[in-house]
Amino acid sequence: MKHVPSDNLRAFVSVYDLQSYTQAGERLGRSQPAISLQIKRLEQLLNASLLERQGSRIRLTDAGRELYPLAQQMLNVNDQIIAQFTESSLTGDVRLGIPSEFASTLLPSILGQFASSYPQVALQVTSGLSRDLRLGASRGQFDVILTVAESAPDNAVLVKTDQLVWVSSHAESKVSAPLPLILAPEGCVYRRRALKMLDQQAYRIHYTNSDLAGISSAIRSGLGVSVLARSSVPMELAEIRHNQLPELGTINIYLERHGRPSEAAEKLMRYIEDALR
Repeated sequence: MKHVPSDNLRAFVSVYDLQSYTQAGERLGRSQPAISLQIKRLEQLLNASLLERQGSRIRLTDAGRELYPLAQQMLNVNDQIIAQFTESSLTGDVRLGIPSEFASTLLPSILGQFASSYPQVALQVTSGLSRDLRLGASRGQFDVILTVAESAPDNAVLVKTDQLVWVSSHAESKVSAPLPLILAPEGCVYRRRALKMLDQQAYRIHYTNSDLAGISSAIRSGLGVSVLARSSVPMELAEIRHNQLPELGTINIYLERHGRPSEAAEKLMRYIEDALR
């Protein structure tokens, strides 16, 4: 009787989540060729192609989209079994703040795996603009925050440098003038970078929303284009390149520890740091 190896499923999920075979290998303690081989064997077992490249992005095929949520479920059950029958003394509450784009696209599987591995730790997750998360942390509202910034905040750990990209509903979307923009409110690093790089180019802000779901909905409705970190672009949107759109440069992603010392908070920080690098 055939069975689906959990290691192969974890390689598949990790490559898509991290958008990198190399980073998936580092996360799982395997080489990049070994990760590629695991996915190839999974595709042979299921007789279906699961991943494809579109420009710089790794996309799920139709079969990949069917498998992805099932793979997550199987891995979560696996991790729950290991956690239940493996003694773990880690307990406590951790208040985590993350930007909404990462809450929606990058971290759900990571946090799900952490929760499965450490079921006695209660996670309270809040999303918002990096500026607001830092303000909340200064007021004692968070134990750990993940933020984006152009320069390093005090006592922050750099976990990833990401490319800022223009996004639309389709990779072949036309660019009109004035450029219709969909952006987060004032205080957003992406907004500030986009307006700075557009400089004297004509644009109009058609829609403002601090939540990625609202921004994605507006983009899919054809209201305009937006700016996101490449690793956080949802699969229903596409990175676009056009000679009328300026290069946006990179952005840094930081982890910050706040509040009193906590073993659970330190473990969560290391978990996120290892997953994102």
